Amino acid sequence: MKVLRATRLLAAAALGLALGSCGGGGGSSGTTPVPPAVGANQLLVTIEQNPSIPASVNVTANIPYVTVTVCNLSNQCATVDHVVLDTGSYGLRVLQGALGGLSLPVDTATGGTQLAECAHFLDGHIWGAVSHASLRLGGETTSSLPIQVIGSSSLPAAPADCASAGSDVGSLQALGGNGLLGVGQFIADGQVYYGCTASSCTRLSLPPASAQVSNPVPFVNSADNNGIVLQMPSIPTSGAGTTYGVLSLGAGTQADNALTGYTALAADAAGDITINVQGVDYPGSFLDSGSNFNFAYLSGVPTDNNGNYTPASLLNLPITLSTSSGATPPGSLNAQMYVGDYSSMDFSRYVAFNDLAAQVPSTTSPVDLGLPFFYGRSVAYVIQGMSSPLGYGPLYALR
Repeated sequence: MKVLRATRLLAAAALGLALGSCGGGGGSSGTTPVPPAVGANQLLVTIEQNPSIPASVNVTANIPYVTVTVCNLSNQCATVDHVVLDTGSYGLRVLQGALGGLSLPVDTATGGTQLAECAHFLDGHIWGAVSHASLRLGGETTSSLPIQVIGSSSLPAAPADCASAGSDVGSLQALGGNGLLGVGQFIADGQVYYGCTASSCTRLSLPPASAQVSNPVPFVNSADNNGIVLQMPSIPTSGAGTTYGVLSLGAGTQADNALTGYTALAADAAGDITINVQGVDYPGSFLDSGSNFNFAYLSGVPTDNNGNYTPASLLNLPITLSTSSGATPPGSLNAQMYVGDYSSMDFSRYVAFNDLAAQVPSTTSPVDLGLPFFYGRSVAYVIQGMSSPLGYGPLYALR
């Protein structure tokens, strides 16, 4: 079972700053940004302080938000804003309270019990019911697929073996948004499933892929179903206010998601590559828009008590991304990772930072290049078994 990756929110108390509103600026100049026009296969991506979360409680820095419409079999729909775009997980997970009373069918397990899921993330777990819904992603629609309804009132409390897997992160404050949209390189999420009555739950064998919470991209009713391209603008190293990017459905399927000029990096069976930092190779590494920091072990770089890096001046570290051992065809890309002083970042003005970085648990932990790495880049993900002009997934492609 693959542990998923999630956002690390910045609690105001940990920042040691008197925080005001964090939105409104488009960079150090304070100009108001203009959202880019998007095509029918595209979604606007917004980095901002979530208006439902006071900055005095949590700063929603480097959290990419999209809007998703969820529909039941009767074509009754609810539009859910501030859903976190997560290329490190698979499937839509949405807070029940964000659905506005929309009634979704209950998926059933063995013996007619209700199907429920415990999704394990690096920083905790999400408990919720599994229901079928069709989605609208920008101008595209999907066929009906399994999603997770977080905090479903039809379920009992999470069973002990789920609750023991870290804290419950299935809330607006913990997620930083109304849900997670997982659009990574795989389809089924491979998490832990249960059959539940109104009072108890029994752990199940892994259901077939068709019953698991699923990446919606392969279910899009068009040719844009092989992957995604995430394009984020360059921002100043001092930080930026409200910032916009574009998520394109499809990878090399039409002009607005063309892969011309991209470098392809075939991923291994887990969706990982090797990243070299400070001359050390870290296999099992990945690129994840749902991580709002870059996470890596950096020798000789000081940290604060929470593991946030605090170098005396901005670091621009050369890194190399390369195909994992055994994955073909081989490929590599030279890039850079910015590392700034966390203690001097102006979270009272800005929510977009390309130099937020934190330490990983050990010297051998993989590198997680989060949203800071995406600024000024276009990153494509091709889904496992799907074809693209650059090869079959799982595959990353960068420009």
